[in-house]
Amino acid sequence: MTNIKSYWHSLSILFRLFFILSINYLSNTVQPGGLLKEVKNRLLIRFTKHQWLGYAIALIVLALAIPKFNQFGGLRFEQMLFFLVLPFTLTKKGGFYKPIPSFIMATFFILTFYLTHVYSLFYFGLCCAIFTSLTITKHRPTLLSFGLGLITTPAIKYLLSIFSFPLRLEITEVAGQILSLFMQELKIAGNCIIVNGISFTVAPECLGLNMISSALVFAVFVLAFFAKKFQKRPQLGFTLLFMSVAFTLVVLTNLTRILLTVILQAMPGNTLHELIGIFLFVINCCLPLFVIGAYSKRFYRTHNTNTTLAKQKYTLSLFLLPILVIGSYSVHKNLLNTEFYSTSVSINGFNKSESKDGVSKFINASAIIYVKPPAFMLGSDHNPFICWRGSGYQIKNERLQQMGKHSVYTFELHKPGAAPLYSCWWYSNGQTNSISQLEWRLATLNGKAPFVLVNVTTGNKNDTHTLSTQLLQTNIFD
Repeated sequence: MTNIKSYWHSLSILFRLFFILSINYLSNTVQPGGLLKEVKNRLLIRFTKHQWLGYAIALIVLALAIPKFNQFGGLRFEQMLFFLVLPFTLTKKGGFYKPIPSFIMATFFILTFYLTHVYSLFYFGLCCAIFTSLTITKHRPTLLSFGLGLITTPAIKYLLSIFSFPLRLEITEVAGQILSLFMQELKIAGNCIIVNGISFTVAPECLGLNMISSALVFAVFVLAFFAKKFQKRPQLGFTLLFMSVAFTLVVLTNLTRILLTVILQAMPGNTLHELIGIFLFVINCCLPLFVIGAYSKRFYRTHNTNTTLAKQKYTLSLFLLPILVIGSYSVHKNLLNTEFYSTSVSINGFNKSESKDGVSKFINASAIIYVKPPAFMLGSDHNPFICWRGSGYQIKNERLQQMGKHSVYTFELHKPGAAPLYSCWWYSNGQTNSISQLEWRLATLNGKAPFVLVNVTTGNKNDTHTLSTQLLQTNIFD
């Protein structure tokens, strides 16, 4: 729960800052050479001389954002890394010294959050608000600071998770081919490697999504570290190439990790399994990045040493940043939900029920079909893996499968003490069936009918295949 005393202290500081703003207005309208103007000048000189104003606003903005963080489940691992690495990306020489560009960005993203309720917009807007406050201090943000904020947004983690399935299938296939050179009785089934009857599943957590985020953040840290050492700034082209190398290294690290876990039979949950991941991340990813950074001085350019102070009128505009964050408290729902009526969906031979969040459930003696309402184009979809895991099931044997002319995702659901279930899912708007995130989002953006997520589950693999094939050939919308 939010600490009331700490918030009262933050609000009291905010009140003092607004008091200065009031003095500024009065001193310009009542006796310019009087006492009020003298008090105003002394207070502003004190704030400017000790760089307190920028730091104070940055801390107030962060403190006021805590309730919104809690509303979305608190700070995630990669966002904690943002606050740990951010100080290394700041500079006393050069950097962004004009607050208006980042102020406009902060205003734009936070106001857009008011309309869309997309948490990533609020988070990046908050990052821009912090950067705006720091522009008037001695520790100014750089391009690496903005890149760090972008990398750690929840949207990046989400994109990695939804687009990781084809990558996991490819890594599994490559790992299986390598292992088959010296292992007998090896089979590959989707994202699963089976050796002598023992199944090793390349799950999303095994791909190391946190590892990918950590690698990208570490890459920013390396660039910032050597920027201070060389007293220069990395070129944009080199920065993008360096981040690409970091991503490639972490994918190769995960491939090596899969090979070792299978060879050593280090099952998930085993201490050895975790130690292998950490060891390989340090040796195969972090160490090469640091070595590359140490020999990349020629790709850095001289710092811009401009130290022009922001004009006072721009400095005072920073008081609007805490107000923008407080305004986010009024956001309770997505105002841009695509129009969709669950009553328009019907499936013959099934009894229908509907949950409070708009998910339609169709059930009969042998099958369950979930039809989940469409998501906003920039929002998260209703991935069935999340829901089934929340119900205590373990996802196994994920596959990309062809059913007639349509591509679908299939997987198995396992729970201790229960028979396995066989599930299949895809997106549909009645005219088009797809498993492509990019396709349904672009179609929605172009004004096409909204896409729902269809998830078919039965206790028999053949029944799931037959029922899914029938639904793919049927328009379930009235």
